[in-house]
Amino acid sequence: MIDVLAVVQDQMETLGLNYEYGQMTKSPPVYPYWVGEYTEPENMTEDGKCEPTVILTGFSRGSHIELERQKAVIKDHFLHGISEMKNGSSVTVFYGGSLMIPVEDDDLKKCQVNLSIKMWKGK
Repeated sequence: MIDVLAVVQDQMETLGLNYEYGQMTKSPPVYPYWVGEYTEPENMTEDGKCEPTVILTGFSRGSHIELERQKAVIKDHFLHGISEMKNGSSVTVFYGGSLMIPVEDDDLKKCQVNLSIKMWKGK
C-alpha cells in the first residue's frame, strides 16, 4: 500500500491540492484541504493484482463551491485512469465516485471522493 499512497501523494501535488495522508497536520489548517485513507481488500488475485480504494475527504469553510471545484479537478484528472510505476509496482488510479457529507457545523463543508486502484506488485 505504500506504493499506492505514494502515487496518490504525487498526483495530489501535481494537481496543486492541499493534501495529507491520515490527518491534516498544519495548524491552523488551510482550507480547503484533503485527507486520505484507504480500504484494503483481503487478497491479491492469482496475477498479483490488488484493488484497494483510496478515500479522499475534503474539508472547506464557507461556500460549497470551492470544494466542488476541487472535486471536479480530481474527477477530471483520474476519470480515465492515471498510471505510475513505484518501486516495481504498477499502480493505476481511477475516479470512483463522490458524495457530500453533512456535518453539524453549518460553516464546515465536507465531501468524499473515492479513488479505485488497480495495483500489480513487483518483486
